[in-house]
Amino acid sequence: WSSTDPTGTARTLGVGSAFGAMGGDFSVININPAGIADFRISEFTFTPSLRGYKTDSWFISDPNNNQLYKGNSLGLDNIGFVFASNPGSKWTSSNFAIGYSRISDLKRNVFIKGQTPGSITTRFKQLANNNSVEEITDINGSLIYDAGLAWYTYAINEYFENDSIKYETDFYDSLNILVDKSQDINMSGGVNELALSWAGEYNNQFNVGISVGIPFASYEEVKTYKEEDRDNRINLFEQLEYSEILSISGVGINFKTGFTYKITPQIRIGGAFHSPTWYRFTDNFSTSLTYENTTIVSTTEMSPENTFEYKISTPWRTVGSIGTTYRLGDVRGFVNADLEYLNYSNASYNGTAFSSNPEERDYTNEVNKEIQKSLGSATNLRIGTEFGYKSLRLRAGYSFEQAAFSDEQNKNNKTSFGIGFRDDKFFIDLGIRISQYAEGYNPYVVIGKNLDPLSNINTTRTRGALTLGFKF
Repeated sequence: WSSTDPTGTARTLGVGSAFGAMGGDFSVININPAGIADFRISEFTFTPSLRGYKTDSWFISDPNNNQLYKGNSLGLDNIGFVFASNPGSKWTSSNFAIGYSRISDLKRNVFIKGQTPGSITTRFKQLANNNSVEEITDINGSLIYDAGLAWYTYAINEYFENDSIKYETDFYDSLNILVDKSQDINMSGGVNELALSWAGEYNNQFNVGISVGIPFASYEEVKTYKEEDRDNRINLFEQLEYSEILSISGVGINFKTGFTYKITPQIRIGGAFHSPTWYRFTDNFSTSLTYENTTIVSTTEMSPENTFEYKISTPWRTVGSIGTTYRLGDVRGFVNADLEYLNYSNASYNGTAFSSNPEERDYTNEVNKEIQKSLGSATNLRIGTEFGYKSLRLRAGYSFEQAAFSDEQNKNNKTSFGIGFRDDKFFIDLGIRISQYAEGYNPYVVIGKNLDPLSNINTTRTRGALTLGFKF
């Protein structure tokens, strides 16, 4: 929820979202709202889009068994109105804007398949250890969703050792044997933000603006994890299937403010501050487990569906910009660079907002400590240019973004291109962006990292947007 993509219109998409010192496009409301002041005539924009993705995934211990997955979807990236006016004083403009933008797209499918040592039943056993059967099967407890289902389906069985309850699996001493496993992950959703902004220009030189954003977030995820013993390496084990279903909905609020200043008629600078987004979320979560060994017919159990409410706040961020415009006869355009800074460790989680349970307080503290430990700061750079000849516009942009995790060196690289046609009352723009990033992923985590099935996921996203604009 802290990683956003400040696009909206095809023009902004085409220059790689590098628009902080420029103005005259609705999407600056998501970067630096002061740019809204550069409108001299009112405008309406409408932007449908086509979004595609490709994922390439493999287990680190089985690198030759990589899996490709592709998909695409239609969407709506922007609807916006800008109402321009001239007060007739040193305030040479006083403009209002209202509209909708797609600021995050989470749709993606990932499939991982291969052989790694160990089993997810080890995780179930470790979660269950030192807890009674009654505790792991309590429908109001958290363990019912994994360890409890494992007990009901005989994936784990209890025994006593030194007056402590322990659990065992069918793997016994076979933890280092390679196990055939796979996981299919289907994700959808994103963040749509409704924004209201005012911006004014003073003396044709200094712009100031402010906006209020109300993001509406949704996310659906279905994970299906499977193990099987096709080569009879494990004495008793046959196969299992563990499914996790998650649905998230939320709403938030944030503020953005900024300025731009024309040092000369050609050179501009800008700065913007984005407040944290304060979100309220509702999660619905359920699991199911099917387990089969050589002595027990396949058994399936489903957890109850859990509904949980909580709050989070994302990090604040700052954007510094510099740009220049140029004109040589009929040829004109601009070059702009934005430098963005944010510290992901400034995010926070609040699970006690709707619960007074002491366990929830302890979990909230644990999560926030993990945020401080694992997340770091990021400096993101966006560079873009627009070249105009008469009514034709050509655009290009590039950006890279640092990962949120402090020990992660991978960067999200984005390349953009665009073309447009402008008339006095109408314009049409086409923008395309290709972004690439890599990440590590564990289908499950156990005590003993040598048994974690760590995988790599390379993702390529392609986004094409078409903006139709009307001036009035």
